[in-house]
Amino acid sequence: MAAWQLVQQGVAVTVLESGQDPPQGMLIRAFGRNLYRKKPQGGFGSDCQAHRSSGDPGTKWYFSHSLGGLSNRWTGAVPRFAPEDFNEGARLHEKYEWPLSYADLEPYYDRVERLMDVVGSGADVPNLPGGYTADIRDLPADWKRIAACMARLGQGLTTLPIADGPPHLVAKRGTAFNSYTNILQPLMSSRHFDLRRGAHVLRVDWSPERRRAVGVTFRDGSDGREHQLEADAIVLAAGSLHSTRILFDSVSADFPNGLGNGRDLLGRYLHDHPREWWVLETAKPLSRLSPSIYLTRRAYAESEPLLATAWTFGAPSTREKLLGFTGLKSRQFGVQVFGTMVPTPTGRVTPLRGSSDENGASKLDIDVRFDDASLRTLRSAQGRLIELMAAADVPSRVLPVPPDQVAPGSSVHYGGTARMHRSPEYGVVDTWNRLFDCPNVLVCDAACFTTGAEKNPTLTAMALAARACEQLSRDITAGAVRSNG
Repeated sequence: MAAWQLVQQGVAVTVLESGQDPPQGMLIRAFGRNLYRKKPQGGFGSDCQAHRSSGDPGTKWYFSHSLGGLSNRWTGAVPRFAPEDFNEGARLHEKYEWPLSYADLEPYYDRVERLMDVVGSGADVPNLPGGYTADIRDLPADWKRIAACMARLGQGLTTLPIADGPPHLVAKRGTAFNSYTNILQPLMSSRHFDLRRGAHVLRVDWSPERRRAVGVTFRDGSDGREHQLEADAIVLAAGSLHSTRILFDSVSADFPNGLGNGRDLLGRYLHDHPREWWVLETAKPLSRLSPSIYLTRRAYAESEPLLATAWTFGAPSTREKLLGFTGLKSRQFGVQVFGTMVPTPTGRVTPLRGSSDENGASKLDIDVRFDDASLRTLRSAQGRLIELMAAADVPSRVLPVPPDQVAPGSSVHYGGTARMHRSPEYGVVDTWNRLFDCPNVLVCDAACFTTGAEKNPTLTAMALAARACEQLSRDITAGAVRSNG
């Protein structure tokens, strides 16, 4: 998204992409439903050799060295953050308040959604703003009645905003939206854009004489050699841990602990979504769901600051998905719950000095655990849902759940390791995603998140990247960032 925004403004962009091969897999959609989906094989996983876990021993770290990265495998959920998500942390401390508001980000949400073929209701519901939708899909009538009851209790029930693509689609990839196919490929016709595949970025190069970053060093996967690329500005968007790893590895006499780490904040405030999946069984049959539907968090005034859950309902099995074409109702629904945690300086990622991967990049130590408050909030989600369904005259129960589901990294929603703030006392990057210590380096992925709402992070990360790079293009035009053309 950063590249897309810059190219639209006529800025020359080179993208260094670790992936080499185009997305694989298959997706067939008809009449707004996924008939067949095959995700790509290999190139994805929690690699036990890639990190050490000093916190929860079950900690996972998912990543994909493929064109489009993890967008080859995601579900496509793109809810917006709510206005309160940017400032409710101030109830705890000023360090938890974002340096921008929902109003600042709203036009960029719209801009991103228009690139993504979003399916959803497009309507505002409690605790979730509506957005642009290419394909409006409303709730079934029986679920609408439940939604009306839940709204009276301060929670919204709506179609999950999801980048599900057009109603009819045959694509040789595993997802409707893929960041390589849908954003980078269309840029290749521009004279302002260059894509280099198989490029594993190792570090940002700092010039002590010029007091600025002057480029990056990367390892070319085709020849195994290190190369340098000069640049007037560098945008890191390698994922919440890889972007931070690059900064840690960008060591110099001026930054012995990593670029942008003059105050020992880099890598800290790591947060994630504790996640559970279970099956809800209702006393009466209800319409099967396609696309999935979304139950928003409790009202902010009723919740502890930065602690909440959200629920997504869908088919609990492939068989149930197929039965969705029959029009028959069901009494069982799969439910996925995302919770939150309050980020603290002790939750962190650090480089394992002297230990590197096959490309020469430092391996990482991930030190994070879900505290009692986060787990208590997550566990309460079952009881709250049963309470809401009963209030809507649909008595329900939760079937026995798989044990030991909750582990950091399992939701693939890490954030916060190069966080945004107004003050360098509490942040690594400023309001425009620029390193306080090196303003021509920007961090434009979820590493910059000040706090983590209970909502999926991808849309917000993309909107932040668009906003930051629109400002970067203005800075280049004004000469604030020197350009060599």
